[in-house]
Amino acid sequence: MLYIESKRLGKNTAIGLLSIAFIILLQGVFGAWEMEKITDESSNALVVFSDTQVESLTLKSMLINLRKLEKDTLLYNKTLFDKKRTKLRWERALLETNIQFLKLEEELNESEIKAKSFSSLFTKAFFSYKDGITLVLNKISNSSKITQYEALLEMAKYKKYIYAMEAEIDKIVELAEAQEIKAIANLKNTKDKIYWILGLSGLGSALLSIVLSIWIIKKNMHISRTLEHQALHDTLTGVLNRRGLSIVIDNYKEGGVMAYLDLDRFKLVNDLHGHTAGDELLVSLTKKIAMHCKEKKCTISRVGGDEFVIWFNNIKDIKSAGLISKEIVSLIENHPFSWMGQTMQLGASVGLAVANKDFLFTEVLSRADAACNMAKIPGNIKVMVYEESDPDLIELRKEEKWAAKIPQMIINEEFCLYGQRIVPLQSIDSKGHVEVLIRGISKDGKIIPPGLFLPAAERFGLMPNIDRWVIETLLSSNLDEDMDFSINISGHTLADKEYLPKLVKLLSQSGKAQQIIFEITESVAMTCIDTAQNYIRALKAIGCRFSLDDFGSGFSSFAYLRDIHVDYLKIDGSLIKVLTRSKSDKILVQAIINMAASLELKTVAEYVETEELADVLNQMNVDYAQGYGLHKPEPLTNLASFKEIKYIKSVL
Repeated sequence: MLYIESKRLGKNTAIGLLSIAFIILLQGVFGAWEMEKITDESSNALVVFSDTQVESLTLKSMLINLRKLEKDTLLYNKTLFDKKRTKLRWERALLETNIQFLKLEEELNESEIKAKSFSSLFTKAFFSYKDGITLVLNKISNSSKITQYEALLEMAKYKKYIYAMEAEIDKIVELAEAQEIKAIANLKNTKDKIYWILGLSGLGSALLSIVLSIWIIKKNMHISRTLEHQALHDTLTGVLNRRGLSIVIDNYKEGGVMAYLDLDRFKLVNDLHGHTAGDELLVSLTKKIAMHCKEKKCTISRVGGDEFVIWFNNIKDIKSAGLISKEIVSLIENHPFSWMGQTMQLGASVGLAVANKDFLFTEVLSRADAACNMAKIPGNIKVMVYEESDPDLIELRKEEKWAAKIPQMIINEEFCLYGQRIVPLQSIDSKGHVEVLIRGISKDGKIIPPGLFLPAAERFGLMPNIDRWVIETLLSSNLDEDMDFSINISGHTLADKEYLPKLVKLLSQSGKAQQIIFEITESVAMTCIDTAQNYIRALKAIGCRFSLDDFGSGFSSFAYLRDIHVDYLKIDGSLIKVLTRSKSDKILVQAIINMAASLELKTVAEYVETEELADVLNQMNVDYAQGYGLHKPEPLTNLASFKEIKYIKSVL
């Protein structure tokens, strides 16, 4: 969910930033376009107004020139040549003035200057002036009776028209100047407006950017806080996880007491009703434990599937912590929980460890865990305190160390195969029979007895790794065809349904299946009888045989022997050791021998330490014997075919 939210935030952030960039780009394009448009319009208007003024002033100068030519006609008319020349100049000036008028009229039509009456007024005045002055000039040219003074007075009558035209032109110039000023003002106002628009839109973009940034920061802070919470808390129950507990405990360097709590029978809930029921049980139970811890001012954390750690930072003595732990155990045992009408009850085991000043979190956690493992052993009290001198804890520590070493020892080939002969007591077989045993090899080449590492492998579920190493190593060896090999197979391996087809394939490809006898203990066979039967059926089908080990050690049931089709029955060593002590012990063993014979099973006696005991077993018709009195284990490669061994004859 958090990943989807983070991904959506990234997408929205990208869209937001692209949107802001697009808006800013549009603002720039709009501003540039509007500015260019206004500049073009203003430039065109100013050019028109300027041209209007120029044409108006040019026309006015032409009118002034006409007035000057009036006087020239009066002054330079003595000769016929002068009269013609002045008249020609006059007419040309009139023509140019009329043309200039037309230009001005065209400019006025293009401009916004409202001078509609100018055209008619100017035309009327211009032609009135032209006709009047021309009449006077004709009089001067055709008659000498009119004097210059009289002509001057006559011309003065028509000057009012030219004055009217000049006045109208002045109005046009003023209007053009006013329009020019107005255009400049409009340009300035429009520019200011555009600046305001761009400024406000820029401010909007800035505010939008700020809002987007604040939103992104808030979202990132939310995700960061959520990630931090998830990193320090358990996602299912909401209490602290191991990392969160470590951070909390770092604040209490003065020490305290740590309790490691492991729920009993929780796996059974998951197996019977599924993980949904298990999760619901964990949530409700954790909530109740957390409330109790809050009352006692201690901190709870979940460090595993059904494992919790409680930190007593305000309690320094182990006795008080033990009392609270017992209260929590009682709370768990009395916690009501039902699923689909079936009521379930859990238990708990607690290990306590004292954390002294400047302690190491991992070390105290390891000690509390070790004490919890001891509390889980049947028969022990449910709340145990870690003590360095406790022999059980010392043994557990050793097993933990071996459990850490075993996987690497398998990788490094730091194991080897030994063998112990299984000797026939009734007759000399044509083939030898050896039980395959495993030994460790230390760094300096010394042999490590199995009693040091096999208990650890059993406790920590490493037996399947060892079983597979033994089987694969044996089958890859150059086996003596005149010898059968018994291999112990653990309950963990028998419970692994997926390994069975692989084992069948491995044995079939090796071609040595008929030399292999698998030994399974009575307790394992009784515990997982269905999977044991599957293994026996599948492996016997390819030629393997089976031996029921440790028979009589406590789970003995003759009915099971009818269902489990084994070939050998190994009588437990605890019965063999006391065989000669009392008559009842001997009768019990004899009953097993007789029952095996009736089922056509070969019997093997374990722990035969003396020749006297071998003789007794021989008389009781036990088929085979195994023990240090007959043969001590040695490297498998040292064992030759049974035909070459004469020891059995001395025993018999």
